[in-house]
Amino acid sequence: MSDVLILGPHHLLAIHFAAQLLVSGRQQINWLIEDLDDSIAEELRTSVEVRCSRRSGKQDGAAVSVAERLNLFAEHNQQLDAIKADEVWFLAGQIDPPGMARTKKERGPLSSLAKLLEICGAQTLNYVGSIYGRSDNGIYKNGLPGLNTEEREIFDFCSKRSIRSRFFLTGWLLGDDYIAHSQGGDADKVFRALNEVIAEIQERAPAYFDCQALRIVAPESAAINVVHMEHAVQLMLDIAAEDKGSDSPEYILSAQKTPWREFCELLGEVYGVSLLPVSDAKDLNGIDRLLANQLSGLESAWTGGTVSNGGNTKPSLSLGIDQDTQEVFLGSIRQKQERAREARNERAAALAEKMQKRTIPRNGSDLTYYIAGNHGDYILVLNALGHPLEYWNRIIDIWMRKYRVVIWETRGLSSESESLRLSDHVDDIAAILRQEQIESCHLVGWCTGAQAAVEFYATNPEPVKDMLFLSCVFKIPGHPELETAYNRNLDVLCQAMINKPAMTGSIRRALFVPPPSDVNLHDDDTKKLATQVLSLTNIHLRNLVLAPFRTETSTFNYAGQILDLSTHRTFEHAAKVQVPVLVVGCEVDQAAAAEKSRAVAGVFSTSCHVELPGATHYSFYDRPELVAKMADSFFQESRDTVSREEAPLIIAS
Repeated sequence: MSDVLILGPHHLLAIHFAAQLLVSGRQQINWLIEDLDDSIAEELRTSVEVRCSRRSGKQDGAAVSVAERLNLFAEHNQQLDAIKADEVWFLAGQIDPPGMARTKKERGPLSSLAKLLEICGAQTLNYVGSIYGRSDNGIYKNGLPGLNTEEREIFDFCSKRSIRSRFFLTGWLLGDDYIAHSQGGDADKVFRALNEVIAEIQERAPAYFDCQALRIVAPESAAINVVHMEHAVQLMLDIAAEDKGSDSPEYILSAQKTPWREFCELLGEVYGVSLLPVSDAKDLNGIDRLLANQLSGLESAWTGGTVSNGGNTKPSLSLGIDQDTQEVFLGSIRQKQERAREARNERAAALAEKMQKRTIPRNGSDLTYYIAGNHGDYILVLNALGHPLEYWNRIIDIWMRKYRVVIWETRGLSSESESLRLSDHVDDIAAILRQEQIESCHLVGWCTGAQAAVEFYATNPEPVKDMLFLSCVFKIPGHPELETAYNRNLDVLCQAMINKPAMTGSIRRALFVPPPSDVNLHDDDTKKLATQVLSLTNIHLRNLVLAPFRTETSTFNYAGQILDLSTHRTFEHAAKVQVPVLVVGCEVDQAAAAEKSRAVAGVFSTSCHVELPGATHYSFYDRPELVAKMADSFFQESRDTVSREEAPLIIAS
């Protein structure tokens, strides 16, 4: 039997295809994955082995068979030229994850797919896409949509090269699987959005969903077409085995539609929230809109449209899923999500033990820094003045899979003899680069760290590939309206301490108070309540934010360093910056106004701007997966300098 190549972002579907192809006796399965590392490879292999075992009933034999016959390749692996496969399965995703920074130069999958078809010598292409969200195609037949523009280009490409092609358009594919990094399926994206929004809000106000519903816009008649994933895969394999190709899609749909309201009730039971469909977007509050942003592009699945009963099915194989089975599948998915989050938190908590500790003597004291990861580009994290490293553990856990991350706490707060300034912190960056012999790196500056990044670039541009600013607090001359109340008050208190050091003790006591955490969760004004909850600091960070004020010495030194920042005309260096800059602002940031991030982006001619709805000053802790993916996309694009006119303004979720 022929070798097979599987590619595309829908990893859950790929697991089913790989397992069923292996059990059916296919000789070799090659699976091409965009972001492949050892941990992802192990997870995917294990999932395929489990499904093979279920299919074959031979536990040991299935595991050995998978190990010998399933090859996983990274997208840019040099061994790709060696892949030979007669048959290709392309498992398309519907949309990119929200918040991805893309340039207008980026192309769709046709060019890379065409290259792979030629490399592997394919004779057959099977393309699997979603029936939903197809805005640029006409109605094909029986009220069902046909191929979109990109798919027709793929068909034409195959026809000219005598490659047999077949296209499958599916409903919502549902099984009991969940993979944390999968980006493919429509249903998977809904479950991911629910998981992330619920977790983020519960880390600000743990009891919020005990008192309030989570709303989603849908008409009263809304319904979805839910398809059994395992059965759908078997049907597609059976159809593909027929020796013919066509530009007429095969519709893989259930004969029954599931009312959206019923599905929401089931989702609510599984996720422990009241998920309430509403007909008018005006009824949404800020937390509801946060979910709506995550679901952007998926709404066509439950807002009606042209999808109806029917599709190509075989009498012996049911594609529908009864409510009891749906509940079992959803329960399994939720359990896997919770286990994945627990494992993430455990890894983050243990991160300090995995990082390499290094020191450099600096002016009578040691500069201590840490390195996470052992391959890939370097990311230098320029932390906010006086803050500990725990903020970064969640995102470093992601970054270290493909980058080497260097991070340190800024010096100069603990010792009475130290009086460090911005120039000293810039020199620390240079010292680390010299000691580690780093010739190029990405600079990621959070809060005050963004100013250090620009000051460093002004005198040391050579090693800087690009700069990412998270919630930057630059002082913009002539625009006091861009300062938050928090920063205005902090400046006044810092100046008071410098003018009269004896006031430091009393000012420290005023500052050493955790952020507010009490809100009336039973407030009938749900929109006001949602705004209050979104503005709260994550419960895990409420003591960390007090770090600069641990002692009178640290408080006084912090005041001096904060005031020193305003003496540097950093924006005068903006014209010198020739590398790409991504400025990320957060809608409910109490320390760095979202409006300031927009203004900062306007100063740099090579900048892109992203605003994260409902996000706080600690977005990279609250939403590490999103910020990491956004940063990775930006880093990948940084080879080409993008002018401000070409760069998009991206509103992310």
